[in-house]
Amino acid sequence: MHRLFLTQALAGQWANGIINAELARLTPAQWTHTCAMNFGSMQGIANHLLLADRVWLHRLGGGGEAPASVSAVPCPEVADYAAARRAQDERVVEFFRALAPQRLAETLHFRTIDGTPKALPVVLCLAHMLNHQTHHRGQLHALL
Repeated sequence: MHRLFLTQALAGQWANGIINAELARLTPAQWTHTCAMNFGSMQGIANHLLLADRVWLHRLGGGGEAPASVSAVPCPEVADYAAARRAQDERVVEFFRALAPQRLAETLHFRTIDGTPKALPVVLCLAHMLNHQTHHRGQLHALL
């Protein structure tokens, strides 16, 4: 299972690079164009994905700062987003490389952004984090 998660993290890094290259071709108006998808635009979806990865990595003990929201836009420009995404992908890959296989059997105790206490199997949290990336990359792909 550990090898699968690392492979998915590496595949996510690769796929995010492809998406970033396509996003770089957008005009500012296309990047921020309002759409009927959640988070309202490609800019909103991409920033949500970045923030959600930061939240999960922080919860899982992978470091970084936990954002107060997953709906904010810390990277208003495509270039800023692409740089932040590359850096985040490096952190995600390094987290999975260093992940001790025994962690997969543990329970993660955390609070949601609104403060609700939760306890979920670590393996479920890892799968969700990686699948969440795939879901939103698919949305960006469809919009592109």
